[in-house]
Amino acid sequence: MLEQYPADVALSGVIWATDAPNSMAARLKQRLSRQALRRMSLVWTLSKPQVEIVERWLGAGGPPVRYLRFGVDHEFFAEKPFPSAPMLFSAGGDRDRDPATLFRAIEIVRRERPTIEVMVQSRTLLQPPDGVTVVPYLTHLQLREAYERASVVAIATRPNMHASGMTVSLEAMAVGRPVVITETPGLDDYVQNGETGFLVPCNDDRALASRILTLLEDHDVARAMGGKARERVVASFTSAQMADELAIFAASVSGNSVR
Repeated sequence: MLEQYPADVALSGVIWATDAPNSMAARLKQRLSRQALRRMSLVWTLSKPQVEIVERWLGAGGPPVRYLRFGVDHEFFAEKPFPSAPMLFSAGGDRDRDPATLFRAIEIVRRERPTIEVMVQSRTLLQPPDGVTVVPYLTHLQLREAYERASVVAIATRPNMHASGMTVSLEAMAVGRPVVITETPGLDDYVQNGETGFLVPCNDDRALASRILTLLEDHDVARAMGGKARERVVASFTSAQMADELAIFAASVSGNSVR
């Protein structure tokens, strides 16, 4: 429980605020966001490398900026037995997702494994490879079921500074599934390359496909990685731990203690 904090204590997170604006409206929105964030008591990011960028952007006299580890509900996304039939799954639709690279990688995978089941949750208008099921939306229950059926979860993103894809990664890891995701700054805090999944370069469909095939072809390796992934989420990336860290941040700027 937290002590009652003063009304002037305010925390805020930053995700896209420091992206390069591509229009007059975006530049105005960014300027207004900076003005509002400079009045915060503390600002947090979900990626370590973004801390320094946000500090520079807010400028001298701005609030302290801290890295906050993202967390997921590891009880809802509970560990499930590894599936006997291989299945590839991908999810997510934020603006830094890269469906073109993902689809090219899946096309390579399906040439090697033409009978593999593939499901992608995405609102992209791109034409998927043959044999790929694309759904625009999944409820949380449907998403959990998809993770449970998957033997590999793959994510492709464009270069970004805010660890796009971490939510899907952690949810899949919580269920006990290894992930293959494009490496962007800060992502290695969430996915340990070669331990809980694989990190591959952005825009590299061949590298993405190669790592997916490695896990599809060796269930023992995939199962072991999935087990380590679950352990890592429970140890460091739960929603309860995230809430505790936010409480510590609040206490640090209010002078109160967490009890």
